[in-house]
Amino acid sequence: MKIKSFIGILASLFCLVACEEWTEPEPKALDDTSFHSLTPEQEKDLIAYKNSDHKIFFAWYNYSPATPSMQTRLTGIPDSIDIVSFFTGYVNNEQNRNDVKFLQEHRGTKVLVTMWPEHYFSRTGEGSENLDSMKIYAKNLADSIFNWELDGFDLDYEPWFGGDQYSKEMMRTFIDELSQYLGPKCKEQYKVNGKHKLLVVDGQWLDEEYADRFDYFIGQAYSSISPRQLKNRLKGGWSDYGKGFPNEKRILCEWTSKVGNSFGHGGVDFHEDGKVIPSLWGMAKFAVDNNLAGCGVYVLQFAYAEGNHLNKPVPPNNYFYVREAIQIMNGNKNNKKQE
Repeated sequence: MKIKSFIGILASLFCLVACEEWTEPEPKALDDTSFHSLTPEQEKDLIAYKNSDHKIFFAWYNYSPATPSMQTRLTGIPDSIDIVSFFTGYVNNEQNRNDVKFLQEHRGTKVLVTMWPEHYFSRTGEGSENLDSMKIYAKNLADSIFNWELDGFDLDYEPWFGGDQYSKEMMRTFIDELSQYLGPKCKEQYKVNGKHKLLVVDGQWLDEEYADRFDYFIGQAYSSISPRQLKNRLKGGWSDYGKGFPNEKRILCEWTSKVGNSFGHGGVDFHEDGKVIPSLWGMAKFAVDNNLAGCGVYVLQFAYAEGNHLNKPVPPNNYFYVREAIQIMNGNKNNKKQE
């Protein structure tokens, strides 16, 4: 379950190398890295890649005020990431507005905001039966996403893992209202340049009949050590928390490094065919082999210096494991763009 801190969301309203033995040299001091630029032709190729049929890479991103290091800037993430979502809420300041606009216009990256159900409307909240207020809440949320010029919304719903739970009627009321503006069933007038803003859900979704309101289900498949474990996350598996979603609409995510640890190793050891590789890479390969939409990571910026233990210093190897995962899924499709 993701660590969450989302106070006042409406107010402030992520070439396969198999290695059997892992070597760990002494970590090296990290240098700050400057902004990475692309030529107009490279930008054109990158955006064409994002619009092509390929495996998606999704990432949750924890906003923090900018520092000299690109680890704290949205513009410092790998170019080939398809979707990035602010999971601690969106701060509508100049830094974020400029970074979001840059990613959208020059990288073709979609930027979302993640939040979980408002407690007021939960089964234990005061508004547990207030459907009219829920409709207003959902409309205000959609309005904020449009006003901030974001690309969509990620609902973090985890009722079995400590999160608030809505009644079926309340959740359907929420999604019925929200899906007028976001997702594959949105009304035509709310599309931007002919395309709808994304509506995705992560954690758990147990209402099969309403799965078609979403673009993707994001599975938190943290610390998976084998293809067998990942298969249990798919349709019909005993850990299938995305009821009603076909596998091609599922994105499985790894927690690449624990919060506060900038020297992660791409997840845990993943075992397949007698080989041991980082679990994020195993997940990327699994996405290809099983026709998933893609894979991703939780707490993207904490993966900034991963690879440092392999004497791959930053720069130019920031987000080393993330970049390799994208290459595993898409190979030569993005060999011109992966920076």
